[in-house]
Amino acid sequence: MGRLTRRQRIGAIVLAALAACFLSLDVVGGSLSSAHSGVRGALGSLYRGTDSVLGPVRRFLQGIPRAGADQSRLAALQDENTALRQQLAQARLDHHTAAELARLHLAAHSAGYRIVPARVLATSASGGFDYTVTIDAGTDNGLRGGQTVTDGNGLVGRVLHAESSTAVVLLAIDPGSGVGARDLRTGQLGVVTGAGRDGYTFRPLDPNAEVHAGDPLATGPAQTSSYAPGLSVGTVRAVHASATGTLVAPVDPAVSASALDVVGVIVTRSSHSSVAAGPR
Repeated sequence: MGRLTRRQRIGAIVLAALAACFLSLDVVGGSLSSAHSGVRGALGSLYRGTDSVLGPVRRFLQGIPRAGADQSRLAALQDENTALRQQLAQARLDHHTAAELARLHLAAHSAGYRIVPARVLATSASGGFDYTVTIDAGTDNGLRGGQTVTDGNGLVGRVLHAESSTAVVLLAIDPGSGVGARDLRTGQLGVVTGAGRDGYTFRPLDPNAEVHAGDPLATGPAQTSSYAPGLSVGTVRAVHASATGTLVAPVDPAVSASALDVVGVIVTRSSHSSVAAGPR
């Protein structure tokens, strides 16, 4: 081993002296303990000061190995959350569809109809009409032009034409549509014409008929309407006289055309069954 240089010997002597000094502070105690505490306090303050600056950097560097795993876990949780939301939305949709189908089945059973359920695929203008929808049932399901379409509670419209697996339905609110209807309060017959987004307009056949706001209207007997009878059309909103002096009554539809989903097409009706006239 080589001999220490003069500078190395001096450094060793200084370190030995410092070590002896600290040993003396621990052994002697008493009056020198305050000096020892001061040294430790100074060194502690120095440590705390450097840790406040370097601590965040140290913790960041310590967290780097976990960053990839944390990011993967976060992505997995996000995918799981998305999947759960989709399952919940599907469950709500299935519940809604089941309720709609049950309502159609009840209407068919009580009125003696055979109803083909269908789902609305699209809304559009077709055949020169402004308000039509396309449904996912057609001639393969027994559909043909002129058949009445309902949502189980009220009138939706009628089939314009059908293909093998789809059909176009003219909504009753279309301005080109006319429906024979009965005022269920008075029994008076009249004609309901479509008014687009404003619903319908009812004109009684008897110019002296009494029509009041709140009167319920339903499709009239088969002899006065091409629609199946007894389906709710809507409720009279107001009554006023037209420019020609005839009675005109705006009507709120029983079925919201903007919220159509599952509908039913009436394909047959038992000849011996009776149809409920709707709410009175």
